[in-house]
Amino acid sequence: MGRVHPEQRVWTLVEVRGGATAWAAAEEVWAGHSWNYSDEGTLGTGPTSELSVDPACKVFRVEVRVAGAALRAANEAEWQITRLARAHVIEMYPRKQATLDRDREMPPRWRVHTTDHRPVEPDTEPTSRRQRWVRRWRRRATVWSERLGRYDTGEIVSGTKDEARALARTGREPGEEPRTNVDVRPLDGRDGSRTVPRRADDLERRLTRIFVGVVATATAAVLARHSDGVAFWFWAVCAAAAFGVVVTLGGRLEQSGGETAGRIVAGCVALFGTATALGMTKRQALLGPLFLFVGVGISLLVRRWTGNGHIVWVGPAVLATAVPVLAVLGKILHWAYRDELGLDADGVEASGLWEAASALKLLTLLSMLLSVPATWAIVRHYHLVRPGGRTAALTFGLVALVLALEAGMLGLQSPKQAADELKRAAEDGRTPPPYFGIEPEWMCLQPTVARAELNTKGGVLRPERPYTVFGEGQSGVVVWNTEAEGPMTIPADQVRTVPVGEQEGKTDCLKVR
Repeated sequence: MGRVHPEQRVWTLVEVRGGATAWAAAEEVWAGHSWNYSDEGTLGTGPTSELSVDPACKVFRVEVRVAGAALRAANEAEWQITRLARAHVIEMYPRKQATLDRDREMPPRWRVHTTDHRPVEPDTEPTSRRQRWVRRWRRRATVWSERLGRYDTGEIVSGTKDEARALARTGREPGEEPRTNVDVRPLDGRDGSRTVPRRADDLERRLTRIFVGVVATATAAVLARHSDGVAFWFWAVCAAAAFGVVVTLGGRLEQSGGETAGRIVAGCVALFGTATALGMTKRQALLGPLFLFVGVGISLLVRRWTGNGHIVWVGPAVLATAVPVLAVLGKILHWAYRDELGLDADGVEASGLWEAASALKLLTLLSMLLSVPATWAIVRHYHLVRPGGRTAALTFGLVALVLALEAGMLGLQSPKQAADELKRAAEDGRTPPPYFGIEPEWMCLQPTVARAELNTKGGVLRPERPYTVFGEGQSGVVVWNTEAEGPMTIPADQVRTVPVGEQEGKTDCLKVR
């Protein structure tokens, strides 16, 4: 099993008790985890000189590798030391933790281009207005041709402008003389003169907060659009507050400079996201952040699987079980729907495409269960829960059970509601609603034999009135009989079905030809 990919390094002062044997065992454990450590002497000397002296206790400076966010990473380092102490039966105590700042700078990047194409400037300043105008526009044309990449050499350097120019002029091969016919132009639009960029992780965190703010603004705006009264004003204020937060965060993307441009860009992104989301329904607006939350949590969970062993057995196992599971899920809603109406599968089947759609609906409901591992991954990423804690495991287990029951109840409500709606439509003479490929319609049933010879099952056929017909199977034509409040089957060779057409309700079928 692969180890967790470390994202943070936490300097930890660890006290190990038990003498030389325990000290050697602790060093072996840390070496097995590829942690850097150094012997700081016995307790009461070196960095712990102000503490009580104890020759049986030694203090080590250990660099603990931690996965997850830098926020509260010291908690994770303490938990890891405690977990190793219990697992290897070593008496060691974390006495001090401090997260090391390993964030990387983001210096401007530059493209290298040649300068042989630049026109030779005269030694004397032009005297006439026309000559000055020609020189100015010639310089502009030269600059634009360089920005278009016409004279690029393909080399990329980074640093301040002076550093980039000095690096560009160094020789390509060892011992090669410095070049004087090259210069640099900004690769990413930053020349380092007007703004000071953030470090990489700091910038990523700020962009994440802006993205969350944009989602909150759009969601609150949609909820306000579909609300009235006090609820409208509540969600409108929430949308305005979230928009203000987004604009404020946009002005802090650079360490210095660029505040106005950042606010404008962040505000435009928030407005565009809100305008796009206003076409959503209230349900979609609430499900969107939930799906985003689940997606982020699952991605954090998968990111911890750095060992290929997980992929080797999880991938084939998922693929092997996905096909039969999806096939069964695609039929569950249709089974429940037919059961609510007392129908047989014969003549009331749906196509495979609609079965896939019903499976997707069930998977959407069952995706509520994914919120449990997603929440676990997020709280572990921010070191809010101690790993291996029984209380946390029990809590998440109970939540998963409740969500599973809720998802099952919601899944069973769909076919029941559809069946009840069809019964009401049949009673009121309205157009019967379809259900995932099962599309009942009003039909007039004209007997092709004498009425006394009709072999109906589930009621008595009345040719003068229309029926809600589900389809035709091997056993015959399946219809809904409102008088018996159940299905009725008539042999297909004993009746002829005629669409009612535009006429709805209890039309006199004797007038239908």
